[in-house]
Amino acid sequence: MSNKVLLTGISGWIAKHTAIELLNSGYEVLGTVRNKNLIEQTKETLSKYVSIEKLSFVELDLIKDDGWDEAAKGCKYIFHIASPFPMKVSNNREILLPPAVDGTLRVLKAGVNAGVEQIIKTSSIVAMFRKPNRSNPYTFGENDWTDENWIEGVNDYFLSKTKAERVAWEFMKSKGLKNKLTTINPGGVFGDALDKKGGTSIEYVRQFMAGKFPGAPKFAVLISDVKDIAKAHVACIGNKKVGGRRLIVGKEVKKLVELSQLIAEAMPEYAKKLPKKELPNFIVKLISYVDSSAKMMIPDLGILMQTDTSYAEELLGFKFKPAKDCMAENARSVARLGLV
Repeated sequence: MSNKVLLTGISGWIAKHTAIELLNSGYEVLGTVRNKNLIEQTKETLSKYVSIEKLSFVELDLIKDDGWDEAAKGCKYIFHIASPFPMKVSNNREILLPPAVDGTLRVLKAGVNAGVEQIIKTSSIVAMFRKPNRSNPYTFGENDWTDENWIEGVNDYFLSKTKAERVAWEFMKSKGLKNKLTTINPGGVFGDALDKKGGTSIEYVRQFMAGKFPGAPKFAVLISDVKDIAKAHVACIGNKKVGGRRLIVGKEVKKLVELSQLIAEAMPEYAKKLPKKELPNFIVKLISYVDSSAKMMIPDLGILMQTDTSYAEELLGFKFKPAKDCMAENARSVARLGLV
């Protein structure tokens, strides 16, 4: 069996960085796209950073059974990165479950049927920290789970990530294969945008730099560098210590106003447009009625998260980047690509 990796959702931001890391490390990569129109654009971006000689593509849909078993055959590893992350929040909490939950099961079943050695799934800290009646500050870790039954506090995206990760662990345990699965749980993902098809986090930085925010919501999150996340996925390969573990990847928790300051330091020419003050919580709640993306933050307004990620650094064998470097790279790439 070759060192071939099935990488789902390769046209996505984290997945492209992971493909670069894999190809640079000598692995063969079969990337899935839900629409073959995404192939050329993905090849074009990746070819600027790495040789794509060992890269191939297959068109597969997370909400359809067709083709998954065939794609997994001959693969030694699966990186399941594909999952929807919309900017807007839907009133239908279950709208993202078919691709996130059913899609995860399709990928895992295909992997088990093909006898792959390891499955690395991209999850998120949103599957860990959202629950009612938290202290302030509050601490979460590898053994914590978001409360799916908290209707007011757990929106469509949080529910999809939590249920998808839970179902992954339940399925692998039911097969006696828990140690073949590892999840990577980043926080807010920032860093090099690569191309104009950035993720939701990049859109926030773009809006900050474009002067769209009069102030920053009182929201804090663990900052995760996209290159660290890619490196973490690849560092799991053949690493017996990470089997059955949930790895929180990220260095520091920062408030949005602090991120704004870091962007201003890196790109002083944008300093005037960047928010310098925090918005009162009631203003953010009012904004959320007209801009549903603000709803994502409301349950966490004014409370500070804490987590210790040193265990993940130890298991993976490298140190995560500080927020300052990560935000500087993000801001520079947004400007370089002409996104502001």
